[in-house]
Amino acid sequence: MEAAERAHKRATDGASGLGHVALFVLLRSCNIMMTERANRLLEPHGLSAVSFITMMSLYGRPENLANPSELSDATGETRGNMTRICDDLVDKGWMRRVPNAEDRRRVDLSLTEPGMALLKSVAPQMRRNADDFYDRSFDKNEKAALQGLLTRFAAALAEEL
Repeated sequence: MEAAERAHKRATDGASGLGHVALFVLLRSCNIMMTERANRLLEPHGLSAVSFITMMSLYGRPENLANPSELSDATGETRGNMTRICDDLVDKGWMRRVPNAEDRRRVDLSLTEPGMALLKSVAPQMRRNADDFYDRSFDKNEKAALQGLLTRFAAALAEEL
């Protein structure tokens, strides 16, 4: 976390000479700190931020089924890292491998009942924590402005990809 805080300070002190690259550094350091914060909140449940996002991505899919490549695309993780994440979630009993009905070479993943129960317990806690954090950090107008700017930013990035 110290590295992210140092990067944040360098990016925002105005003397870095980075120009608009400072925005990239600032956004990246915020991402690192947000991930670290989520990891701390999820650790008591045996989860990391990336495993929680993976499970939530699977939860939101039709029939609660996806293959590792689809989960990789949904989370932005590499396929190799997604394999490791899914192996860990299967080992913990929160996901299971399911033969694909249309292609016997393909294996899909599905949340187990304990995995669904975990999400139903943890997701509302994460929502309340996020709501509390943003309510403490920004007033209503600032939150709306931030959401609007980030939405525009995401759309501009999507056009470039």
